[in-house]
Amino acid sequence: MAGVSASSAASCPGCGAAVDPLRAGHVALFDGGFRYFCRAECKESFLRSEGRPTQEEVATAAPPQVAPIVEARAEPAPEPEQEPPLAPSAPSSRVRARAKPATGRLERLLSAIDAVGLIVGALVPAMALLEPMGERARLPLVVAAFAALCARVAMAPRDASDVHPALLVLPSAGAVAAACWARMVNDPRAASIAVLAGLSCAAGIAVEMLVTRSRARTAAARDGIERSLELSARVLRGEETHVVPAAEVRPGEQVVAMAGDTLGVDATVTAGEARVVPWLDARGDAVKREGDPLVAGARVLSSRLRLRTTWSGRERAWVRLVTTPEARVDVAAPTPRTLRLVVQRGAPIAAGLVGVAAFAANGTAAEILAAMCAGATAFGARAAAAFVSLHYARAHLDALGSGITYKDARAFERAAAANVAVLSARGTVLMGEPEIVAVEPFGAVDVERVLSLAAGAETASTHPFAAAILRAARARDVRADNVRHATVHEGLGVTALASSGERLAVGGRALMLEEKIGVAVADGRVSELEAQGRSVLLVALGDRLVGLIALMDGLRPGARAAVQNLLDARIEPVLLSGEARDTCETIARALDIEHVRPEVLPGDRGPEVRALAEGGSVVAVVGHPQRDDGALGAADVAVAMGAAGSTPGEWSVSLASDDVRDAATALAIPHAARERARAAIALGAVPGIVALLAIGFGIAPLAVAPLGALLGAVAVAVHARESPPV
Repeated sequence: MAGVSASSAASCPGCGAAVDPLRAGHVALFDGGFRYFCRAECKESFLRSEGRPTQEEVATAAPPQVAPIVEARAEPAPEPEQEPPLAPSAPSSRVRARAKPATGRLERLLSAIDAVGLIVGALVPAMALLEPMGERARLPLVVAAFAALCARVAMAPRDASDVHPALLVLPSAGAVAAACWARMVNDPRAASIAVLAGLSCAAGIAVEMLVTRSRARTAAARDGIERSLELSARVLRGEETHVVPAAEVRPGEQVVAMAGDTLGVDATVTAGEARVVPWLDARGDAVKREGDPLVAGARVLSSRLRLRTTWSGRERAWVRLVTTPEARVDVAAPTPRTLRLVVQRGAPIAAGLVGVAAFAANGTAAEILAAMCAGATAFGARAAAAFVSLHYARAHLDALGSGITYKDARAFERAAAANVAVLSARGTVLMGEPEIVAVEPFGAVDVERVLSLAAGAETASTHPFAAAILRAARARDVRADNVRHATVHEGLGVTALASSGERLAVGGRALMLEEKIGVAVADGRVSELEAQGRSVLLVALGDRLVGLIALMDGLRPGARAAVQNLLDARIEPVLLSGEARDTCETIARALDIEHVRPEVLPGDRGPEVRALAEGGSVVAVVGHPQRDDGALGAADVAVAMGAAGSTPGEWSVSLASDDVRDAATALAIPHAARERARAAIALGAVPGIVALLAIGFGIAPLAVAPLGALLGAVAVAVHARESPPV
């Protein structure tokens, strides 16, 4: 590919270095013209020197940084087997429209409207100091404040998690109408009704400003995710590879990812092995090979992968609950949805009750209308509803940052309710790669014979114990016995016919009892090894024991931290294992787990999980698909490790990683979000309810209604600002 000529290069306004306009890392639009910068620092420096705001008029994405041009020369053509990394696809018109939010002039106009509305609304009660001139100015100020509120509501974009804007406009409109009515009939309480109207408009604008500013980062993060996933994909169609926008790839189609590519679809690896950054903003990388799922946003660092598409477009794991308004966690989860309904349907009821109280107190028609509007304003905790949704949105983005995806908004809420977490031991809190620590023969049989018999039987098994025995036999140059008719008893062991024609059994005590083989000779030694956290396999030939094999599996990195994370979230961890009780309890003590369920065969794990839920607990299970299908399928909340990007099935939560700490985080994040939401409901609703009661019983003026609503909004905004991430 030919290089860029010197004449086609532009100069960076920040440092003066040559920049290729077609490959500039930072591009911005100012005053109708494009400026090209080589680094973000150059752009910020230029903006400051020009006295401009650091936020340009049109928000632009920052593609990967490109080194400045040093000299103009032709570049060598790439090797035939190498392909350039995929470039981002052109965003759709819908994305382009969203990439140009109300910034620049519109933001400045909204700021001016907000300032005018706040000032004139706050001046209404101050007019009492300027009587009689203040009485004539009060009503125009009220009308001006209401006009500012209406303009703000009409011009500002509405979020899907907002309550209906009528809840903000109608009470203020009613208060303004009541103020005008009271002035026309010379109602003695005309001044107090006008104060209510002015403060209602000002408080409404202030609440809108608080909500908009608090959710700015969340909205930007959502837009950033969608822009990051506007990618192209190499699709295999017939014998040819076509580069198409990722949104046009159909499930089931084969795609190819080269080193440097960012995957645009959720897919499962069908061929190849490569190091991959497994999700957007992941801090590390992992090796992915055939059978492993990957999510859109994963970046290939080396080699080449061939994958089968599972999800594309709006159904991708990182997009499904972020950019589809009706499916977003902060919109569709039961808690924020119920709160919106309560606020929207409860405000008219509160207005009616306060109106009845005013009528009973012989209030005039204007006073009754004003009281009803004050009741609706006090009860309409718009800020509480908005900030509850904000807590859920932030929590979901935190989860995505840890490689955690939820099936839907209900799954997120269900995870928040889990109070028991079952950890499948093998491969979850344990490495799943046991090693032999002892081979002990009984009688005249030697160590090599015991290992040979065990290796011969275990060739029929795929259990990690079988892999460990076969590795040890190869390391010691021990030839596996030529067994016949090997039969795997899931969770128990293996039976076969040895080369001598005798019955061979390799497994735990349960298998020996099933085969009617006495274990008394080894019982003491087995108990001693199990108390040390070892797993013990007995080897029997004919009707007698000939030896035992002790294996040790290490704790996975982060297992202890994961258990502590569950305990901090007030979730009881339960260790579920097929190991003997002594072995299981030793592992549990190392992890600080008090509740163990040992000696549970794979086929019995579903009923065991359901038994835990019989007492009313919401049970989450952490495990791997296929290996722990029985337990995961019986769980209220199934946390499937390493499953993000695959067909979700019934899994409530899927992880892009295989880290048990992320599994614990997948439960801790919703728990924390629910606690913050409850605090926001209390902080936002209590001041308004107190004001509502005070107005209803006639012990406070109507103006306390908007003040109570504003106080609640400030309280939840401060609480949201101080809430730490999980």
